Amino acid sequence: MIARLFLALLATTVVLTVQAQTTSALGTKKPEAAAETAATGEKKPVAAGTVAAVEDESPVITPFRAANLPAAKNTRTFQLGKLNKPTATETTKELQRLFAAFTQQNVVDGSPTGFSKATGYVASINYTILQDLGDKRYLVKAAWPAAGPNDALAAGVDTMAVLLLERAVKTGETGRCTGMHVGTVSLLFTASFAPLAGKRLTLRREAFVECTTLDDSPAALPKFVDKILRGAEVSVTTNEVIPCKKCGGLGFTTEKVKGSLTEKHINCSVCDGAKSIVLPTETKIVP
Repeated sequence: MIARLFLALLATTVVLTVQAQTTSALGTKKPEAAAETAATGEKKPVAAGTVAAVEDESPVITPFRAANLPAAKNTRTFQLGKLNKPTATETTKELQRLFAAFTQQNVVDGSPTGFSKATGYVASINYTILQDLGDKRYLVKAAWPAAGPNDALAAGVDTMAVLLLERAVKTGETGRCTGMHVGTVSLLFTASFAPLAGKRLTLRREAFVECTTLDDSPAALPKFVDKILRGAEVSVTTNEVIPCKKCGGLGFTTEKVKGSLTEKHINCSVCDGAKSIVLPTETKIVP
């Protein structure tokens, strides 16, 4: 929901800017001139300088690359009714792990359930405000940790980014927040900070929306379980380490040697000898 609002804000910015630029470039025909043209059918030449094109220097933010979370390649079910029973994989420790992941993959919003699934990676962001872009959008110098498998969201270290905050702040202010990555945006703006002050620039930067993740305290876990027992549909995506199917968890495959009864070992092409693979898995938690 937050990501949709942010993208809607970007679209509104583009429309307003295009309208402003069109009006500035073409000008507005005076009522008297319009009436005279309609009456005579002739257009009188306009004196040079009568309509001055004024360049609109307001910031323009447009989406460049959307944030994409890894799609689950496997599904499984965690049944609360089997919790801690002999031979069952549903243990309290596993439930706690899934709950912790769930709280980081959902953000608080105004929906009937009070939360919705995050559409991008959530990270803790330390920031310094470089420039106010309007509507609580800021160009910041920020730092955040890498997130996702194979660092899908690369870490930021003193990196310029666009940040949509929940409150207005001042230029130069520093802070820390939880941000949801909403993709890469293209920012057209006139810089107001040294050494780029006064220059009209176009930058492509990562964009984040400030958000609030769910409470992951021990006291929140029983409430989470109660919602599921009452019929709430809950799923969470995690990276599960499973034995490699191609090599059967051996780390190699075999091949017969021509003219011999022996076999040679070939490093597994899927797991590269690791014997296991990481598989994004969606776990549905049911009563």
